[in-house]
Amino acid sequence: MEDNMRVSYKAHSLVLPSPLVGHINPMLQFSKRLETKGIKFTLVTTPYILKTMKKSYGSIVIDTISDGYDDGGVAKAESNEVYLEKFKQVGSETLAKLIEKLERLGYKVGCLVYDAFLP
Repeated sequence: MEDNMRVSYKAHSLVLPSPLVGHINPMLQFSKRLETKGIKFTLVTTPYILKTMKKSYGSIVIDTISDGYDDGGVAKAESNEVYLEKFKQVGSETLAKLIEKLERLGYKVGCLVYDAFLP
């Protein structure tokens, strides 16, 4: 986590977009707009998607959870249905671990904003 999270914010929220083309940027823009109101955001994505993203988005922190296909994303799954089922299982487990990690570090999560396309 970056030191700039120690700035005083009203709340800390996780933003979890669907790891598909066209879903991350709108959630990122939403986060940037609300951050001007004093809410800190951490964008959560998969390790595979993170490799394709630029490394800095200003004060928005980026962290990852697994979808079960860290080396290739949805393209490595047998089908979209298989991918979504695996993401539901593995993503839920790793999201819980991420929230626990953030809380241990002193970054209590007050809200999870997620994409309606997630399982």
